[in-house]
This record gives sequence, C-alpha cells and structure tokens, in this order.
Amino acid sequence: MHKFFCIYNYLTEKYELSSSRSYTINAKARILAENTLLPNIQKLLQELYCDLVLLKEKIEENKLLEKLDESELMLSNLYYSLFASPLELVEVDFNNTIIVKELLAKMIKSLNELDSQINIPQYNRLIMLIKNDLQDIYNFLN
Repeated sequence: MHKFFCIYNYLTEKYELSSSRSYTINAKARILAENTLLPNIQKLLQELYCDLVLLKEKIEENKLLEKLDESELMLSNLYYSLFASPLELVEVDFNNTIIVKELLAKMIKSLNELDSQINIPQYNRLIMLIKNDLQDIYNFLN
C-alpha cells in the first residue's frame, strides 16, 4: 500500500495529494485538508466512472468504444492504487437524455480538477492519458 500526504502548494495556494511529506503547515490544518481532499478525489473518480459507463452506452462506434474501455481500465487502476478498493458498481440511468459532447466536456473538466488535486507523477500521467482519450473522442465527434 502506498503512503500519501496532503501538502499545501504555495504556487497554486491549494492543498493537494503528494507522495512527499511537508511539515511547514499546522498539523490540524493538514488533517482537515486530508479529510476533505481524499473524499473529494474519491467522489470525482466515482462520478467519472459512472459517466464513463453512461458514455459507453451512448457511443456505438467500435474505435471509440475501445478508447473508452482503455480509459475505464486506467480509471479503475487509478482508483485502486489510491484507495486499495475497487470502484463501486452503480446503477446508471440509461434513459438519460444527456448530450454526449456535454458529458465529455464535464468529464474533461473533472479530470482537470483531479490533476490539480493530485501531485504524484505516475497518477497524473494516468489522468492525462484518460483526458487525452476523452479529448480525442470529443474532437472526433465535432
């Protein structure tokens, strides 16, 4: 199991997850940030997974579905690496009339938020790969 630390990034003026420890801030503030940062990351990853499942139901082209399958695998690996548990399988409303492009834009925005909250290179790389796949699909649909 990996150890993660919550650090305060003075450049972005935000707390983020890191693999290195920082002792420059008050311990109580760091614990409070950890208690909000980790559940937020977990929630974002779970929402991304739900959106990805919905997206796979909306898209019919095989080439795009292969990219979505790869993204789903990377997302589940990222979640498991961070939380040592699998993503929760949830019921998705397939009758939802959401537009595919809007869903992709929402997912890319969530991935950008995750990228800013996690400061661990191997995880940021996975996030960027997923984001690139979704951006390719978005560009293909234009």
